[in-house]
Amino acid sequence: MQNLTLSITQLNNYIKNIFDSEELLIGVSVYGEVTNFKISNGIAYFDIKEEGAQLSCVKFSCYSPFAKNGDQVVVTGRLNYHVKLGKLSFVASKVEPYGVGALYKQYLELKARLEQEGLFDQSKKKEIPKFAHKIGVVTSETGAVIRDIYNVTRSKNPFTDILVYPSKVQGAGAEDEIVEGIKYLNTRNDIDVIIVARGGGSFEDLMPFNTEKVARAVFESALPVISAVGHETDFTLIDFAADLRTPTPSVAAEVAVFNYFEELQLLDDFKLTISKSMARKLDDNRNVVTSSIGNIVKNIKNMLDVSKKDIESFGLKLSQSMVKTVEREKQKLQLVTTKLEKSNPLAILKSGYAIVEKAGENISDINDLSVGDQISIKISNGEIVGKVEKLEAKK
Repeated sequence: MQNLTLSITQLNNYIKNIFDSEELLIGVSVYGEVTNFKISNGIAYFDIKEEGAQLSCVKFSCYSPFAKNGDQVVVTGRLNYHVKLGKLSFVASKVEPYGVGALYKQYLELKARLEQEGLFDQSKKKEIPKFAHKIGVVTSETGAVIRDIYNVTRSKNPFTDILVYPSKVQGAGAEDEIVEGIKYLNTRNDIDVIIVARGGGSFEDLMPFNTEKVARAVFESALPVISAVGHETDFTLIDFAADLRTPTPSVAAEVAVFNYFEELQLLDDFKLTISKSMARKLDDNRNVVTSSIGNIVKNIKNMLDVSKKDIESFGLKLSQSMVKTVEREKQKLQLVTTKLEKSNPLAILKSGYAIVEKAGENISDINDLSVGDQISIKISNGEIVGKVEKLEAKK
């Protein structure tokens, strides 16, 4: 039998005609689990799968999600073979829920169990440090995720260090590497916060972040952990176990890295505010001191004036008192002088009295003398010397 040689276009048109002419494939319904769901320009692109098989689907005129990854759905429509691309797709006219997919069901069951254990409790969340100096990142060392984190970090703070623990973020062994990265960063004493990150993907791609092992490693981390897995609409178990969930890796870097330039400006503003406040206080205190000194000087002057008057008054009183005292003492002295003058032997002698002495001793008794004794008689203006010739005592 001779082989038939066709062009690609001829072969693809032939295949298309087979699908288009097959009545069984017109208006057929297929069920499976939704994965890789996205909407672009009003067209929904998604796959449905079961164990060992997968089918690409498309639905037109869609502007809001009608399903999510993990949903079990029944898709009604027709097969379409695209001649130009050589691709087979299922054009959906209707999509209805069929039940929860096996993977998503497992996810919900594990989430419920971990939540019951307290792994997601808000009261156990650690605070993200405001001033982190070194950040540990568990992610793939290549790709847009780590570049975004680096770019945000450098734009906010060129002095913040980033330590990357390279890890697989999907596929076999990814969960073990993520856990090892979290545990390793916890052994260091220079890490302030950990970011676990990866970009978007299908529900299956994100499965390493939906495992119990990863969720427990995040919960048990002594360092605070920021989750930045998938897109904003993607939620994984690590989001609930982490101390903070961010919608993207870039936002995680925004949260973890403090803005050096803003803090510097705040410090400058604070210094200026302090400087102005101190200047105002100095001016206020200077005015208070000046006013106080003026009041003190005035009070001292008033006190001095009062004291001067008091001193002058006291001096006058003292002077008057002293004059009176001198007069009194002068009078007393005069009286004493008069008395003394009256008691003065010389004054007595002037009155006609005389003093008789024998051998320099006063004689007051006639019996102290004998006839022939040498005596001297003192009068007011001289002395008489002689001998006793005769003694006559009073009877």
